[in-house]
Amino acid sequence: MEVRKLTDSNDWLESERVIETAFLHPWDEEQSRRRIEAQAEGKEPRAEESWGLFDDSGAMVTSISTLRHRLSFGGKPIGAGEIHMVGSIPEHRGGGGVRMLMGEILRDFHTRGDALAVLIPFSCAFYRKFGFEMAGRMMRQRVAIEQLADYACKHRVTRVWQESELAPVRALWDAYAIAHDLSELRDDAAWAWRGNGDFGDPDFLHPERQRYTYVLWADSNKPAAYVRFSFCHEPDMPFVGELAVNELVWNAPQDLCAVLGFLYRMRAKVTHINFELADVDLAAILPESDRVEQQIDSHVMARLLDTEQLLRLMPHPYGTSSYILEVEDAFLPEVSGRWQVTYADGKATAVARTGAYPDLVVDETTASQLVLGRIGLADALYRPDTQVLRNVENLQRVFTRRTVHLAL
Repeated sequence: MEVRKLTDSNDWLESERVIETAFLHPWDEEQSRRRIEAQAEGKEPRAEESWGLFDDSGAMVTSISTLRHRLSFGGKPIGAGEIHMVGSIPEHRGGGGVRMLMGEILRDFHTRGDALAVLIPFSCAFYRKFGFEMAGRMMRQRVAIEQLADYACKHRVTRVWQESELAPVRALWDAYAIAHDLSELRDDAAWAWRGNGDFGDPDFLHPERQRYTYVLWADSNKPAAYVRFSFCHEPDMPFVGELAVNELVWNAPQDLCAVLGFLYRMRAKVTHINFELADVDLAAILPESDRVEQQIDSHVMARLLDTEQLLRLMPHPYGTSSYILEVEDAFLPEVSGRWQVTYADGKATAVARTGAYPDLVVDETTASQLVLGRIGLADALYRPDTQVLRNVENLQRVFTRRTVHLAL
């Protein structure tokens, strides 16, 4: 068996065939060939990297495509590699091919300095074998529009019609993303103008729908919030429908309230609004809590690749203290380690490997959730491999739940 990163357009084409076959998707070879040739010639961008596992005859039997991300953590950018598409042809499954290929890719991520690896799972149990654990969780919330009747919008509102009007939207996103852990720090391609008031990639769930973007201004020069949404109606009822809010960014609570007041203006045509939010529970603030339909959605898994870097950036309690964390990584032993962390005034002041007796010992899956804030120490106690050996009160202050904004 041989593992290698794919750099040849013929290998890229074979990678697509393997993945489409694995996913039981119909594959249009000529369409794929035209697109890949354009990428190889630089006529179209190629965002992903592709890897292949080859059997002894030289045939590709497993392939994984990956993507790069810049995410925020502790107010700083970090690198993250995404395991994007994973496929083995059915006749070669069960031989450990994905495990072999996954190990090589994660080591490559680690070598190039990525702090995290992330993915959207088809099976949590499958990817947990490679050290991934649940990290991001968005809540889809559907509310009747009359529930917003108590909100008013006194902000000035403008619609984004042309590319020159994107600057305040991008400024709002950039400020919001750096302040909210594991948000995507978008590059220029994410803001590419598509025309007709829209930009960036089409909405995954509603690619055929027109998207509308509105900016709310607290005063004439200060953008305070923006909202992007699509209007979705039933095929046999074009006159009324629901809003799908694709993106909602605000500076302060009063600005979110203003957005809700603005959306209420849509009630002549809109019956319900679907939100996807990480950190606001609408059932806690709207008048009829039992009528807020909520569904956990957009699960994303992550695993640590550079624990030391993340411990340096992780928010810490105020006051001065220290602790020793040991991480036992069964899949990537080179990521294992024991670190002494000293902190003061909300941030780590020193992080160093140590041979001293640990306060807390966890495996790589629990470590990911604790460091990223998906769970706190109290939650970790229910995981079978967690060992709290001493310094309990301090560890309880350090490892707390925090809102995670990881959504690929």
